[in-house]
Amino acid sequence: MLAKFSSSISFCRSLHTLRVQDQVKLLASGGRLDEALSLLSDSTAAASAAAPDGGSPIDVQTFATLFHSCALFNSLHHGVAFHRLLLLSQNSVNLSLFPQERCVFLTNHLINMYAKCGDLVRARKLFDEMMHRNHVSWTALISGYAQHGHGDDCFLVFSSMLSHARPNEYAFASVLSSCVDSGNGEQHGKQVHALALKISIDASIYVGNALISMYSKACSCGAGEAWTVFRTMKFRNLITWNSMIAGFQLQGFGGLAFDLFLQMQQRGVGIDRATILSLLASLSCGTNEERLDTVGYGLKCCCQFHCLAVRSGLISEIEVVTALLKAYSDLEGDVACCGRLFMETDFHPQRDVVLWTSMIRAAAEKEPEESLFLFRKLHREGYVAPDRYTFSSILKACAGLMTAKHAMFIHSLVIKHGLEGDIVVANALIHAYARCTSLELARQVFEGMEMESQG
Repeated sequence: MLAKFSSSISFCRSLHTLRVQDQVKLLASGGRLDEALSLLSDSTAAASAAAPDGGSPIDVQTFATLFHSCALFNSLHHGVAFHRLLLLSQNSVNLSLFPQERCVFLTNHLINMYAKCGDLVRARKLFDEMMHRNHVSWTALISGYAQHGHGDDCFLVFSSMLSHARPNEYAFASVLSSCVDSGNGEQHGKQVHALALKISIDASIYVGNALISMYSKACSCGAGEAWTVFRTMKFRNLITWNSMIAGFQLQGFGGLAFDLFLQMQQRGVGIDRATILSLLASLSCGTNEERLDTVGYGLKCCCQFHCLAVRSGLISEIEVVTALLKAYSDLEGDVACCGRLFMETDFHPQRDVVLWTSMIRAAAEKEPEESLFLFRKLHREGYVAPDRYTFSSILKACAGLMTAKHAMFIHSLVIKHGLEGDIVVANALIHAYARCTSLELARQVFEGMEMESQG
């Protein structure tokens, strides 16, 4: 009878544990990590008190889900807390107590979580301490280094992987994306490309897209190589087209970017924010093609892209509006048109300093009074703090107005925001004071720069 009663208690405890696991997974998957941590902590403490010799109430899969959610929501402090609970759980004091497969599985999730959250030291420590690794272990660390701009470390780990496991398409894509952050990015990228060709993984759409981006960003004259990769790809997606358009833009071939966009439209490929941003950037930066050097042609293209953004609904995205303002400004477009575009974002929740600066800059030369009005509105509302580029733009307007009182007002705000030592702002101040014939004030700013450099 006693044995039957004990069995019933054990069954009820197992049922409770199962419910706790499901609740913890559900909370974590929805981003409610505080609640998941609290429930897990209480459950672990209760289980330890009820069964001192028992095991952890949470299984390996649940911990894996928790670490995955921490990586997804970029919550390092929750990840550290869950890791601590894992180590404190009686059956998890040492990961070597798990069977090998589960140990590798769980450690891979830990490495991925720490790497994605930016704690690469802990990620590397866990990786180095592993007795057994698989391709997921290597790829997680490689991806973490790539994601956080450690190009040289990424390439070294990828090189070491070749002696232990065959890299998959995700490892190739990660190391290729990291080449832009490497001191020998072009050389590393070409070596990885050669390896991809050797093992026939270059046919992967992920690897192909990464190769296009690598040649566009890491090689000074990589447009030709990027185009060769693009042409030889049997399968392409929207990212492929966007990568090649961005590549032409980065290399200064705006006209080729437009031509490729027309092909993209003819083939019925859709567009997204990245497409529009690359096309508008082609109008805003220097180009190697004469047709885009003509302001009239550039403005016509800008208006067409503006219409496309409206028609596609992308005009609701703040980055697209900012890029349009910059393009209109660089092409000496109508300030009133820029103003209307800016006013349409009045109630946008993501209205940021970049957007404000773009509008202030657009009006600074042709309508300096309007530019000053916008800056005062920005200052008065106080929701967004001006940065060095905002001050540089408004000082350009002060130079146009040629009144020292406006420049002095902006100078006082520069000091308030602690930017008086910034060389971009200081140069703008000197220019504004000089245009206002306040040479003594200009000299004081200049001498302040000299003192700053000597200090």
